Amino acid sequence: MVAPAVAKDKPVVVTAPPTDVPTRYVSYRDLDLRNSGDEKILVKRVGSAVRMVCSESLGPTPHFYANVGCRRDSWSRARPQIERAVQRSRDIASMGWSSIAPVAITISVQ
Repeated sequence: MVAPAVAKDKPVVVTAPPTDVPTRYVSYRDLDLRNSGDEKILVKRVGSAVRMVCSESLGPTPHFYANVGCRRDSWSRARPQIERAVQRSRDIASMGWSSIAPVAITISVQ
């Protein structure tokens, strides 16, 4: 008979993503992203969401560099999402369909 393996020397650590991470979802459902004016509207919406999540995450008087870092990091995750949304709009305009899913842009602090 073989005894089951037991990790006696090392504790088992289970982690999960935090549930209280400030997050905003930016919809572009009402925008025609082939139009540069509508693309600018989307960028403004994302900017507002970035400011909100960083403000919520850092508190009412954040350290300047923490705020700058938060915004920089949030924008670095948002830009590829904006690019995918614009590409989706162009795909639909040229081919009638897109393989890119129609999802809201997610802004969060990580």
